Amino acid sequence: MTVLLRRGEQLRTILALRDTGNSLRDPITGESVLIIGPEAARQLTGLSSAQLRDPVSAIGSLPGLRLLPYRAVGKEGGMLLALRLQKVMIGSWQGTKTVAFAPEGLGENSEYQALTGGFS
Repeated sequence: MTVLLRRGEQLRTILALRDTGNSLRDPITGESVLIIGPEAARQLTGLSSAQLRDPVSAIGSLPGLRLLPYRAVGKEGGMLLALRLQKVMIGSWQGTKTVAFAPEGLGENSEYQALTGGFS
């Protein structure tokens, strides 16, 4: 799926994989969360790989950043940096969406830079 992300003047178009096992939810809104890989996160926000790997230390790096708890199969759970973006387009859906930043790649397939969950 094609995903368009806008943060201020930054505009990025990336490719996402619809992952039916992705059940990450924003604990504040209850909505599903878009997860983007580290390179797309860096391009959109300027956050470094080190900041993504140590989200607690990086929380003050950008206005609006917050921590999002997660669990993943085969990995120890933890926290991801997340940011609510005012303009996100996923396929034909568009609106405001919480976007979480993965500290490492999203799998061996390098064709996509994001994971979607239950978006309509």
